[in-house]
Amino acid sequence: MNWPSHGANPYKLYKSLDLPFPDVWIDFSVNTNPYSLPLSLWPTQADFCRWATEYPDPDASELINYLSRTERLSSEQLLIGSGASQCIDLLARLFSGKRVGIFEPTFSEYRRACEANRCTIVSIVSDEQRDWAYDQQQLLELVEQVDVLFLCHPNNPTGTVMKKEQLYSLLEAAEQAGTFVVIDEAFYHFWNGAYTALEWISSFSRLIVIRSLTKMYHLAGVRIGYIAANEAVVQKLKAFQPPWSVGQVAQKLALHFLPMNEFVVHARWMIDHERKRITAVLQKAGYYVSPSVVNFYLLRAPHQSAEKLLYDLLREGLIPRHTKNFRGLDGHYLRLAVKTKGENDQLLSFLTRWLS
Repeated sequence: MNWPSHGANPYKLYKSLDLPFPDVWIDFSVNTNPYSLPLSLWPTQADFCRWATEYPDPDASELINYLSRTERLSSEQLLIGSGASQCIDLLARLFSGKRVGIFEPTFSEYRRACEANRCTIVSIVSDEQRDWAYDQQQLLELVEQVDVLFLCHPNNPTGTVMKKEQLYSLLEAAEQAGTFVVIDEAFYHFWNGAYTALEWISSFSRLIVIRSLTKMYHLAGVRIGYIAANEAVVQKLKAFQPPWSVGQVAQKLALHFLPMNEFVVHARWMIDHERKRITAVLQKAGYYVSPSVVNFYLLRAPHQSAEKLLYDLLREGLIPRHTKNFRGLDGHYLRLAVKTKGENDQLLSFLTRWLS
C-alpha cells in the first residue's frame, strides 16, 4: 500500500485507498489555521497583479529587516526560504554525509532530506507511556554521538513540547560537544504561553531555528519560511540556495500579514479553547488523546484498529491524517487537526457514536 507521505491531499488519499470521494467533506489532515481572515483584509487584486509581474528581491531585504526588528536578531542571522521544507533541504545539504540525530516520532522530512544527502541517521523514539517525552540522559548521550540534531518543537505529530529548562540544558550540552541543534518551530504560533529558542540564537553558536509563515497566516500555497542562526551558518546556507527562491507574491504577503498580531492572538486562543474542549469529550468517551499544546493531536481508539477508524472516518467525509510513515507510531494512531467549533462538533458526534 502506497500511503501518501503528507496530509492536506485528500484526493490522493481516497485514490490510494480505492474509495469514492465524498460530496461533502472536512479535511482534518491539514494542520493550518482554521480561522480565515476576511477578504477585506487581503491585498487587492491590483496588488496581486503587480506583484506577479515583478522579479522578487533575491535577498528578501524588506522581509529580513522586518523580522530583524520584531525578533531582535541581526539581518545577517536570517535567511528566507520557500517554506520550511526548503529550509530543511538546505540544512540537509549543509550537513551532507554527517551523523544526524532525530527525535521521533516526528515530521518525516528531516529523515527524507538527510538520507537524500547521504547522512547516517541515529534516532531516539518516545511513546505514549512516556507522554512522548525523552529521558534527559538519553538526550545527552545522543548529543555526543552525532554532528547535528533535528527537533520539531512543538512536535508534529504529537503536539507536545519540552520543558524550557530541559531544552536549554540540551543546547548547553550540544554547544560543549560541538553538535548543531536544529529546532523546527513551524507550529510555534499556535502554542498558547509559548517560549521560543530564537531568544537563544546569540547565546549558542550551533543553534539553528526554523520558522514557517504558512501555517498561521494561510500561506501554504505560496511557500515561505525562514532560518535563524549565527552569521557563519547563514552565509553557508545562502551558497546552496537558488536565486529568486522566494517569489514576490510570497514576500509581499508575508509583509502584509505579519503585523496582524491581534489576529494571531485571537486564533491561538480560539484553537487552544477548542483543543481543550475536544480533548475532554474524547477522553470521556474512552479515546486516548496526546497532550498537545497546538492545533492538532494524536488519537487512539480503545480496543479498536486505527485503520478501521480511518476508513470509517473517510467514508463519513471526515478526513484524518494516517500515521503509517511516522516512526514509532506505525499507523496505530490518527492525527487530527483542531478546526472550527462546528467542524469539530461533527467529528465529535461521529467519534462518540463510533465507540457506542
